[in-house]
Amino acid sequence: MRPILMDNAFEAWAAAIRYCNDIKDGKATLQYQKNFVSSLHNAVELIMKQMLLNNNDHSIAEVRKPKNEADAKLLLDYFRATNLNRFFESLSDDELSKFHTIQFNELISSHKRIFGSSLEAGETLKTELMLLQQLRNNETHFMIRQGSFLSENDFRTLHNFMVRFYKIMKKWNPVNGDNLESSIFLYLYWYSPDKDDSMYEFECELLQDFSYETAVRNSKLAKAIAEILKDNHQCGAPDFSPYDIAFDLMNGYHGLSAQFDEIWAMVYMMQSLELIVIKDILDDEHGQVHYSMSVSL
Repeated sequence: MRPILMDNAFEAWAAAIRYCNDIKDGKATLQYQKNFVSSLHNAVELIMKQMLLNNNDHSIAEVRKPKNEADAKLLLDYFRATNLNRFFESLSDDELSKFHTIQFNELISSHKRIFGSSLEAGETLKTELMLLQQLRNNETHFMIRQGSFLSENDFRTLHNFMVRFYKIMKKWNPVNGDNLESSIFLYLYWYSPDKDDSMYEFECELLQDFSYETAVRNSKLAKAIAEILKDNHQCGAPDFSPYDIAFDLMNGYHGLSAQFDEIWAMVYMMQSLELIVIKDILDDEHGQVHYSMSVSL
């Protein structure tokens, strides 16, 4: 029987990879940063819970305060279950709603037990998991700002965590997992992790350092936009907002092989990093204001 959380988990994992790659390509607006953190947190939580299910670990859930005989029987059946994937799959929606699953902070505390011998001796991922939890809590429950949320060092840490986490997924060996598959991927009959073009693959080099500005400067899209703007200083006039510039680029220059939101995000980043600068020039003689655009890329 296939794991019950994997479809949901791997959709989130694929989304985390997409947003991670977008950020590495320079599209590091708050939208991309939020979506990266949210999808990665979602993926990690679901995959770790799936590991608990596969290992038949009953710490994954509980029925809080059983109210009647039916609840008591449900709880008893749960602790007697020898295949938790099959058990939860057999429940009705009403029965499922009675269960409360383990919280992310508890997953962090138990991560060495959950990952088992897939971790090296003495290895811990507590710092990375706590960072992910903190960023997720910030973007979900309180105020965040462009420029301070997901710092360059935070992104590098989470990127490198994804590299390690992917290796754990491929070679998962739980501590008490006798006769379990050695890889969580093997349960997915529709997917081979060894395919180079897989949307779930994350065989990346570890980032030794990371800079949002360097990512933008190295972006093919940013370079293409810069070449157009150097010869078209009125693009986006008169306001020169990221939206207006992206709108003119999208409608006047069909050589850009990108969607509007991607162009907007890149222009926004280029303006934020002052790679695109708009200056007001006052013509005293005629009492008019002219605009000058400089592009430093």
